[in-house]
Amino acid sequence: MRIACVQVATVDGEIEANRARALGLTEQALATNPDLVILPELVTTGYCTNDYTAVAEDLEGVTVRAFADLAASSGACIAVGLVSRAADGRPQNGSVILGPHGVIGTYAKSHMCVNDDPRVDESTAFARGEALGLFDLAGVRIGVMICYDGHHGELPVALVAGGAEMLIWLNNRTSMPAWEASAIAKFNRVPVAAVNRVGEAGLQPAGAPQRCFTGVSAIVDHDGEIIDAARGGKETVVVGDVDLQAGRQRRNSHVLNTLRSRRPDLYTLA
Repeated sequence: MRIACVQVATVDGEIEANRARALGLTEQALATNPDLVILPELVTTGYCTNDYTAVAEDLEGVTVRAFADLAASSGACIAVGLVSRAADGRPQNGSVILGPHGVIGTYAKSHMCVNDDPRVDESTAFARGEALGLFDLAGVRIGVMICYDGHHGELPVALVAGGAEMLIWLNNRTSMPAWEASAIAKFNRVPVAAVNRVGEAGLQPAGAPQRCFTGVSAIVDHDGEIIDAARGGKETVVVGDVDLQAGRQRRNSHVLNTLRSRRPDLYTLA
């Protein structure tokens, strides 16, 4: 399965320009004939306000329709992070998974972070997601994580236990070392594709220095080995071919099989 991670220089709040930039880079990614293109968390907005209600989009919105057109014309699947809208109308830090025939599914970030870099309290800004992000793309089960989700070890385990053969990880972080994706991949024996934003832009107190988002988007295999990773802190497309069959064989082996050797009977502490 060929994966393309689109590392975008999002500028917080410049929604139309961000959308145009992300679409252009996605077209560049599609020229490599990927099966799946992944874009960062909140790619059109960044962390840009204290009230995301006004910038939330639904499945008929401009962003989803534009990326759906690219998926339809290319035959590829596309995962894009954006401010989505919950059933009750509240904004969510969400993602939409698109295929050649339209929307495959949606996932909203389920673990809310409180952070100073960029300055945001997601617990008040967004309604949290209440379901795992598991989707079937052309016969391959994909698990979705958004940023802080990946800092909770139970989530990738639950996704793999739910049949995920690969994890995709959408981020919007100033720093995302490639070893994080490698660790998740190695301990769960699944490939991980982690995409991040890049550039100098972040919600911050007045007069504070500009924050730098370093990117380091990476695709790693089921043993945690890096297939390809971004270098240089610039907009780019990271492309890698993931050997899903080798991952299946590794997960079915009796050697260091972490899924089989789990002890959920001991994992009852809050």
